[in-house]
Amino acid sequence: MQKNSLPYLTYNAFLKQKFGEPVLKIPVNAGFSCPNLDGTKGRGGCIFCDNRAFSPVHSCSEPVNIQLKRGIERSPARFKKYICYFQPYSNTHGPLEKLKHSIELALTVQKVVGIAIGTRPDCFSPEIYNYLGEVSKRTYLSVELGLQTVHDNTLEQINRCQTFAEGKSAIQELAKREIELVAHVILGLPGEDESMMMKTAKTLASLPVDGIKIHQLMVIKGTPMEQWYQRGRVQMMELDEYARLAAKFVSFLRPNQVIHRLMADCPPEAGLIAPLWCTQKSQARNTIRDAIVKSR
Repeated sequence: MQKNSLPYLTYNAFLKQKFGEPVLKIPVNAGFSCPNLDGTKGRGGCIFCDNRAFSPVHSCSEPVNIQLKRGIERSPARFKKYICYFQPYSNTHGPLEKLKHSIELALTVQKVVGIAIGTRPDCFSPEIYNYLGEVSKRTYLSVELGLQTVHDNTLEQINRCQTFAEGKSAIQELAKREIELVAHVILGLPGEDESMMMKTAKTLASLPVDGIKIHQLMVIKGTPMEQWYQRGRVQMMELDEYARLAAKFVSFLRPNQVIHRLMADCPPEAGLIAPLWCTQKSQARNTIRDAIVKSR
């Protein structure tokens, strides 16, 4: 399938349009925690979450600039520009000075043209919003918010310890400062039927959200979700069903909302139990893309 045949804008294509050439995101660990792990809002985290499975840099403790330089050294030769991606945990959960130090250090690295920050919507202060607004005027900045769903009953069930009202407030505050905002969502969460998932899509289409990351629900070893799965309390979708739902989800989004990701991947050696179809990343991604094309 040719890239230009896709009826949506991919993140890689968006970056190429913006910077005139391919840009690579390099994940780094800036040493932040999560309010759902450290007791600020909860302990144990979300029932599906294990950063050891979801982030290759979860255990890195070197300074951000050193992690970046090593990532650049290992990157394919075709890349000349890079985005520093603060990936594991909630990277606005902490003092402003810590966030500022990490971002300013990253921007000292040659060839770094932007910053991406993974976080939760309940981890901001007015000072952090204002600082990020200032950063976005100096360099490319993208804030990735883990929303997962717009349904509060689901958020409570998965022990997210946040509400959609908090998500909507963060979206509005970031938009007010013209900061690019990417929403993370999960399809197949416990208790959600198709209409609930599509309500999430329609809601995000109505808000000033610039991009979407769509993930399938996964079972990771050692998480509460594994126990639910073993007891039959939650079922994993087969690839064809996930592809159908992802295609329908995308159809409700605005044409200018960039699709950053259509699925998540995790190797079994990192703890993946199900669904195993995501280990065949290229095949699975093509199946999902084909479903989107055929649905138009």
